[in-house]
Amino acid sequence: NFQRGTADTNPKRWRMVAALALDLSTLLEIFTPWLGPELFLPCASIANVGKNVGFLAASASRAAIHQSLCAGGSSLVAENSEGSESKKSFSSELTSSGDCKKKRKAPSAAITGSNLGDVTAKAGSQAIVASLLGTAVGIFLSQTFCSDHGTAGILAGFVVLSAIHQVCTYKALRAVPLKTLDRHRLHLLLDDYVAKNYENIVDGKTNGGFAECDVLTPFEIAERESFLPVVSPDDSVNWLSVGAPLSSICPDGMEELDKMMVISEKYIMKAHLPSSKVGNGTIQVTFFEGANDTDLLRGMYHAYITRFFMSRGDIEQSESYALVQKTHVLMDEHFPHFLDDLQGGEWQLGSGVVNVECGSS
Repeated sequence: NFQRGTADTNPKRWRMVAALALDLSTLLEIFTPWLGPELFLPCASIANVGKNVGFLAASASRAAIHQSLCAGGSSLVAENSEGSESKKSFSSELTSSGDCKKKRKAPSAAITGSNLGDVTAKAGSQAIVASLLGTAVGIFLSQTFCSDHGTAGILAGFVVLSAIHQVCTYKALRAVPLKTLDRHRLHLLLDDYVAKNYENIVDGKTNGGFAECDVLTPFEIAERESFLPVVSPDDSVNWLSVGAPLSSICPDGMEELDKMMVISEKYIMKAHLPSSKVGNGTIQVTFFEGANDTDLLRGMYHAYITRFFMSRGDIEQSESYALVQKTHVLMDEHFPHFLDDLQGGEWQLGSGVVNVECGSS
């Protein structure tokens, strides 16, 4: 469950996993002659497993990457009845806000004119050409530099080429704008959006106070996005817990749960105030079963407004539940504007395209 959906929501990280797995497996094969004949079979088996893991991760992430590069962008899949209700909810939110002057279309169930087939064909052609060139370079090196230095020469050549492979893969992935929202991309978007509009949110401005279409676009997020394996992509894991069990978020039982239910949302939130007047504090958010993408966005937007309240000292030390209720009123007031900005920023909105689980980062 921790990794549910990440091949679709974060294909870049899985593509980097594939590149690392392939290079590390090849490195193990090169080291095999130095490890002794008794370890040849175990090393060869492990290397073969690693290569297959790499091939699997690459193939799983390829579809989402190609989808984001096609003319229609990331298209929405056909929705069931629950998804249709979610889409109607998005549409009603979007049409109710007129703050941005640009005309925006409500999210559709499918995008016509997609050239996914052409993108896939060209990507396959480029892969074949790159493979042939790589084979030619490998033959040339094996007959020149590597043949004079044995396994050490092969290792030296591999290290250089592997470094080039990793850098090129990373640079190429940075140019891919993913239009779906996982936890990391949503963090970058909300952290920037709330920071720029915090004063307007606190002052209760709904018209004229916000910069027009002030949300980061998928291309801007792609330049800031972190997708290296193992490394945590951002600091939200230090202050925001999503999906905490009720025993953790409500240790005092039903009485404490009743206090959280007053906001009438499909999630509950608990703010742990910082020890000093100005500090980060921590926030726990748990979404109920059946929460759709609108509910996920509302909960995360609410959490980031609450976090900025705590970090800037706009709180009373003993009023954790009152703070959550106060920031909920502000979130509810400004959420339609935020959704309108998301649509103006070319983000894909609909059913099943928002993932806020830790495994999606």
